[in-house]
Amino acid sequence: MPRVWRSPNSATWVPLPSPTHSHEWLEADMGRPLLSPRVSPSKGRPTNPKVAVIGAGPAGLASLKELRGVGFDVTVYERRSDVGGIFTFDADTSITSATPWTRSQLSKYVCPMTDFPFPNGMSVHVSSKEWSEYYRQYAKHFKLYEHIVFDTTIEVIKRDEIKSKWMVHIKGEIEPQVFDRVVFSSGSETVAMHPKIDDVHKFEGQFLHGQAYKSPADFKDKNIIVLGMGNSACDTACELTEYAAKVYLAHRRGAKILPRANEDGPLDSYVSWKISRMALWTEHHAPGMFQILADGLLQKNSDSHFNGEEAEQNVEWGLEATSGDVTTIICNDHLKRLVHEKRIASVKGVQRVVGPRTVELDNGDIIEDVDAIIACTGYRADFSLLPDLPSTQLDASLPAFPDLYQMIFPPHYADSLACTNYCIINESAAAYRELQAMAIAQVWAGNSVLPSQEAMTVQVNEYQTWLARQMLTFPATMLGKGQMYPWMRWLHDTAGTGLYEYMSWSLKGTWFWLRNRRLYNLVAWGVYSPHVYRLFPTGKRSAWEGASQAIIQVNEDRERAFPKKKGKT
Repeated sequence: MPRVWRSPNSATWVPLPSPTHSHEWLEADMGRPLLSPRVSPSKGRPTNPKVAVIGAGPAGLASLKELRGVGFDVTVYERRSDVGGIFTFDADTSITSATPWTRSQLSKYVCPMTDFPFPNGMSVHVSSKEWSEYYRQYAKHFKLYEHIVFDTTIEVIKRDEIKSKWMVHIKGEIEPQVFDRVVFSSGSETVAMHPKIDDVHKFEGQFLHGQAYKSPADFKDKNIIVLGMGNSACDTACELTEYAAKVYLAHRRGAKILPRANEDGPLDSYVSWKISRMALWTEHHAPGMFQILADGLLQKNSDSHFNGEEAEQNVEWGLEATSGDVTTIICNDHLKRLVHEKRIASVKGVQRVVGPRTVELDNGDIIEDVDAIIACTGYRADFSLLPDLPSTQLDASLPAFPDLYQMIFPPHYADSLACTNYCIINESAAAYRELQAMAIAQVWAGNSVLPSQEAMTVQVNEYQTWLARQMLTFPATMLGKGQMYPWMRWLHDTAGTGLYEYMSWSLKGTWFWLRNRRLYNLVAWGVYSPHVYRLFPTGKRSAWEGASQAIIQVNEDRERAFPKKKGKT
């Protein structure tokens, strides 16, 4: 019997039914064949430079595909049993993974891989189960499985300076595997960050990080405190209301809380290439003006979705963000309603534990009979497997920053080591990990050239100084937050997408506008689909002949699902 998909507009938390077999996916769902059993990496490969890719999430898969495309002999190591990274559920409480209740913050129109469109029937906001199967199909379609070693734990990666090789030490193996180059794609959400709570050892209930949270059903009829004010904390609190007796959301800051969509469709589908470039330019060159404009726009979208009473109660609930704190943006369709209905109690942060099941909040309030505390307090990338990667600590209150040129290449090892797990991206993360993979492949293939080691070090120092200032001024700033305007330009130029040239009034841009006005307008002002990254042949990353049709299809699908109302333009 064919699988039954949820309504594309569904925003419930009921997980999709699991298929009978982990790889079951009907041909009608994707228009592609079923998966065959995975095999071990093939032997007898050509003696091209050997590259180890660590991780088989979106970044690792993209790195494998791009590096193979320019002739490298690539092996991927993945500690899980399948591809997909955090989108593939894992019951191991030490591994970060989405739950069956998780839905994408971004719509399907703006987050597929660049040359692999979503199938018909995919939910507008993709579920974790759909994501997981999508990446399986991606790996199958591009014949990536045969180059991946699953259920493998990397213990450490060391540099042999005499041999100019990287030694990859694998758990359970005596001798290391030897590689010419390494791409570190282990994910940006690997190390759980725990909050500081006085006398936490006195708590006799269950205390866990959000990394260990796998199902709201585990907390049936319990009183739960969720710590944090990020997307994970808010999603977790909302999910728990269907099972827990009482849910508290404890936080020390507010946020701009936005719906995923309004009556006109997903909010992200209105942010075109041109609009996003103008926003990045303004943020970089006029940050004060950008904050004012962003605050106003975000507040307008937030207030328009929620009723007047809910909007007015933001301050009372402590949900309202501090003016200018545009880094704290939450996409959640239910939080304000559930707080308004008193199914979630929005409270101050937890200061200390004062009894076996009693805590004191920052404002002195006491909460008793607490059964569990779930700390959804964030993650950081883990570079502990790379002891030879240099880092810099600019302030005692800040973590060490990895020394990475353009957040990818360590200047001293730029010809043999690259990291795709550092930069925090507010747009479609998977698509930008794919752009990073394109850039790495083009640099190592010799089609794009990096500056001198000295020049790269200057860029690293300037970025780290900027990031330290941001983190000290706005504590919510995440490690790895990028300077998006210059970084995006460098990334596109290095990967070779051609977008900045063809979307400008250069000779190439003018000719594109004259030759294909409709496609130009869709790329410039339509849905910002990642398929645009494969549109233009530039001699660097490979173009995709299906990109034009995919761009048109995405825009038509969006218009069909959310037609413009009469009187609106």
